[in-house]
Amino acid sequence: MGKVQHAMRGAKLPRPALVPKLSTAPPPPPPPHGPRPANTKPSHGKPPRRTPRDASEPTAALAPVGSAPPPAEKRRPITTPAELSAAIRAAVDDDVDAAASLALKAAPTIPLPAQSLALLLRRLATHRSVAAARDLLASLPYSADSPAPRPALLALADACCRRGDPREIGQLLPVLSDHGVRADAHIYNALMKGHCAASDPEGVLRVLRRMKDDGVEPDLVTYNTLIYGLARAGLVAKARTYLVAMAAAGHFPDVITYTSLMNGMCVKGDALGALTLLEEMKAKGCEPNDRTYNTLLMGLCKNRKLDKAVEVYRSMVGARMKLDPPAYATFIRALCRAGRVPDAYEVFDYGMESKSFPEVTAYSELESSLKWLRKLKE
Repeated sequence: MGKVQHAMRGAKLPRPALVPKLSTAPPPPPPPHGPRPANTKPSHGKPPRRTPRDASEPTAALAPVGSAPPPAEKRRPITTPAELSAAIRAAVDDDVDAAASLALKAAPTIPLPAQSLALLLRRLATHRSVAAARDLLASLPYSADSPAPRPALLALADACCRRGDPREIGQLLPVLSDHGVRADAHIYNALMKGHCAASDPEGVLRVLRRMKDDGVEPDLVTYNTLIYGLARAGLVAKARTYLVAMAAAGHFPDVITYTSLMNGMCVKGDALGALTLLEEMKAKGCEPNDRTYNTLLMGLCKNRKLDKAVEVYRSMVGARMKLDPPAYATFIRALCRAGRVPDAYEVFDYGMESKSFPEVTAYSELESSLKWLRKLKE
């Protein structure tokens, strides 16, 4: 046994290689990146795994450097007013300037349809300015002998009035005059409302003077807007003088007139005078509405006339009128601050019953008022 072991120890057996030797042969070139022929299929059942393409490798889809781009499709020339109208209508939603360019570049023998001009003027006044609409009119073949169509100019006036910007409406008047269109009461009323929104009572009075100078008679909307603007600015005495003027012109005060005056009186601090005006309003046969009572309710609460406010509220409940959210919130706060919590809950129940506003509004206003009351007592 010892000899065998010695013989085996002396034999040189080959030792297995643990790490294979790296071959020095160059790697095979990568396959070309071209479309595979239709009749070839992968050798295995699964499709070959695609490797990400290097960004620096050229693609076969790229066109040669010297090749010319494909010819652009030529636009069909406009030859009729109907085609011009259709082209403007298709372009005006995306780009009003491009649509206006179509009207300017049309051949002189193709008249611009009135509805297309009205559409362009309306969009320019809405998305650009009156100056842009005026420039378009100046570039088109219109003159004093051949003015722009009246419906198109009225469409421009309507767009300006809807914007309510007094500067834009002020620029509109000379444009209408240049084309022989006389501004009516609707345009002057819109101009007056713009000054009211800007809290400019002097501007309101200027519009009235200009209106009379141009021979346009004020209507009921004119007087209501005038009284609202003056009363809102605190000029209640000045506003009341126009009650006589509008009655002399055949326009009797309505619920809007009286409510505007009451609002101005409450803002100025004369809530009791607003209550007297309510009785005068009823005596003249003009019935107050929800807006009238909500205005009075808010004014009385803000002037700390809570007992009178409760009387107005009782009248509203008897007439089944709804509460406005601002009036409800003001009334609830006034009741809680006066310690009249049961009355506040009663108002809350009526607001929910009459469905005057969402439940969230009713709960949140009552909860905030009660929290304030608890903190006050602590």
